[in-house]
Amino acid sequence: MEALALTNVSDPSFRKEIEEKYRILDPAKRSFFQTCLTCGTCAAGCCFNGAVDNMDPRKFIRKILLGLKQSTLDDIFVWNCNCCGRCTLECPMGIDMGGVVRTVRGNFGLTAPGTLQLVANTHLETGNQMGVSVEDYLDTIDWMQEELQEELGDPNFKIPMDVPDCDFLFIPHPREIKYYPEDIKTWTKIFTAAGAKWTLSSKAFDVTNFGLFNGRDDEATKIFQITVDAMRELNAKRLVCTECGHGYWAFKFGAKAWIPVDFPILHMVEYLAEILREGKIQVDKSKNTEIVTLHDPCNTVRKGGVVEEPRYVLSQVCENFVEMWPNRQYNYCCGGGGGALAMGDTIKPYRMAKGKLKAEQIRTTGAEICCAPCHNCYDQLNDINKEYQLGLKVKHIFQLVEKAMVWEYKPAE
Repeated sequence: MEALALTNVSDPSFRKEIEEKYRILDPAKRSFFQTCLTCGTCAAGCCFNGAVDNMDPRKFIRKILLGLKQSTLDDIFVWNCNCCGRCTLECPMGIDMGGVVRTVRGNFGLTAPGTLQLVANTHLETGNQMGVSVEDYLDTIDWMQEELQEELGDPNFKIPMDVPDCDFLFIPHPREIKYYPEDIKTWTKIFTAAGAKWTLSSKAFDVTNFGLFNGRDDEATKIFQITVDAMRELNAKRLVCTECGHGYWAFKFGAKAWIPVDFPILHMVEYLAEILREGKIQVDKSKNTEIVTLHDPCNTVRKGGVVEEPRYVLSQVCENFVEMWPNRQYNYCCGGGGGALAMGDTIKPYRMAKGKLKAEQIRTTGAEICCAPCHNCYDQLNDINKEYQLGLKVKHIFQLVEKAMVWEYKPAE
């Protein structure tokens, strides 16, 4: 009883601490979470409330407003929340629950379960979350370049590296370097076919930022600085990131909350839509005949506003595109967001239980392929695919684009 009483001692300064430490995107919302009406709309909007335990955002925000500091910090909701933003979408006061959660995560001495903090540490120490050395990175690029030289019949073909004054700098995911090097060839072919003037950086080759997940803005700023420095050094006009929803949102969020930048930031799917609309690549949708559905990543769609571009691209490159329901801003989180995939056995049971909702969504479509324009969602969907025996393929959108392309490579003169 004594422990319970101590846990529930009210600390009136707690909500003020959160207010002061919350990283503001909209100055008008400094006291935003204190406008809670206790209406429960957030609880109704959370697609996982009731599906798993400890997933009621209304209870969490009330603890904060009542000053129950220790009870809040001990609540598994802090790590179980996927920060997907669906509750905020429904909230009549627009309370940014994900922002509150990451503020609690990063400013009150908490350490994330699993390997989430370790991943952030690795990024700070090595320049990327997987600890890929620059030598291994460049060797992998050379390896894929050699394969492309053979495939294209051009011994002089180059994957551009550290080229200044390009139209855009492309930031990959280190897993594409370490585990999926064929993806390097895939997006290089697309950029080549489009006649793009682009480059990679030998210093910045990780789109991710786990400082977004652990809530430690000092660490997030240092990680974001790596890419900002590369953009400035190479004087690239735009930044295009690979299909990583959390990486994209970390860049967009970081440009407002961590380091102000003046260059446009595009998700890969935005760029694909652009070159298709402008006729820079030609495609034949009959090359993709399977039934394809689309998972809307929370960070890309609800937070980043990239809603219609993936639909446009898929309508151009595949014959049988079907929507999940609900979709767009109202689509369900896959259950892997907010850093959950790196939180190990503590969170995995929650993650898989949440995945049942997404599995039912996908199964209803009859899809053979589920496109996931986000590496985080890609991994979670593969886990869901195995757990619930969906028997489908999980792919990135750029993979279907490359398959549908109709082009003839012409060596540069």
